[in-house]
Amino acid sequence: MALTATEAAKTRFERAGRGYRRQDVDRMRKRIVTALLVIERNQGGSLGISADEIELSTFPWVLGGYDHEDVDPFLARAVRIVRAYERSRPSLELIDQPAFDPVTAAEAEDVSFTVVFRGYHVRSVDRFMGIVTDALQQREAGRRVDTLDAATVSKKAFEISMRGYSELEVDRFLDRVAATLRQPGSLDEAASDR
Repeated sequence: MALTATEAAKTRFERAGRGYRRQDVDRMRKRIVTALLVIERNQGGSLGISADEIELSTFPWVLGGYDHEDVDPFLARAVRIVRAYERSRPSLELIDQPAFDPVTAAEAEDVSFTVVFRGYHVRSVDRFMGIVTDALQQREAGRRVDTLDAATVSKKAFEISMRGYSELEVDRFLDRVAATLRQPGSLDEAASDR
């Protein structure tokens, strides 16, 4: 279920014997609420925080702090919402990037992602990467790619689990895969233009 600004504002975290410093978590939560309001009100512009910043945030451990098992799922939900918003909007960062770097079947087959405390379910990502590799092999062999298209890759969602793959790394790689499948000259794109 999507995290709303109202829910985020009302969220209260459980305390633990040792946990995340409350002031730091509360500060982050307020920034997330502000970002969610911008998204929900369709105001456009900057959110004041990025998905990467939320995902990579760390908090000092203190006595009587917030339980990390309560805070981490909240942050993961916020990352998904903010990242979806970022993907849907063109940004100067994307415009200024160097020339497109297509993904090859060999790269897809050998790619490895960092395992983090909470991330994308490993086996689900591995299975999907097998489908990606097969599709890219077909494309490189000059055959029509019926098994996968750019839209499917862009919309692909994975379950979150403990000891999963970094969402940031997987999402960035799949963005490159989607862009590769959209490239002019690919057989699936040529067929859709007819």
